[in-house]
Amino acid sequence: MKRVLLLIFLLFLFGLGGALGCANVSATKNAVEAQSVMSKNNNEIKFSEVRRLNKDIPLKEYTILQSFEETVKLYSLMADKRFSRGAPIPTLAENEFLLVLKPKLKTKQYGDIEIEKIEEEKSVLNVYYKEINNEEYLLNKEKNPILILKIEGKVPSNIKLITT
Repeated sequence: MKRVLLLIFLLFLFGLGGALGCANVSATKNAVEAQSVMSKNNNEIKFSEVRRLNKDIPLKEYTILQSFEETVKLYSLMADKRFSRGAPIPTLAENEFLLVLKPKLKTKQYGDIEIEKIEEEKSVLNVYYKEINNEEYLLNKEKNPILILKIEGKVPSNIKLITT
């Protein structure tokens, strides 16, 4: 709930600032969302967080989505039936794919995950993450964090989730 109120406040603040003459606020937002990570062999892997939620749905620890049809199926699983509209469904450009992460938490029962870095080794994607506290998940006793990343590059043959 605190995140939602903070988000609304920031949107109001930036919206008001944009009306008063601040320019290019969206460029700042895009710069914050897009992250690039360098691997050991200097292959840059660009990724951005598309969606973060907590829902008990049948998913593997990781899922790779390569088409719009697969993405629509996933988003229909994640849809909240209490609301008439759902979250916007992301589209994929050429040489992009979605990586859906739903790791089993080992140290925090009602935690969340944060991506530390992503490296590519011989067509295997190593995703380093850490478990973090999340007050909202703790308050609501939610223990099924899901993170959707959009990754630029070739689809890997395998994914390794590594806790840091």
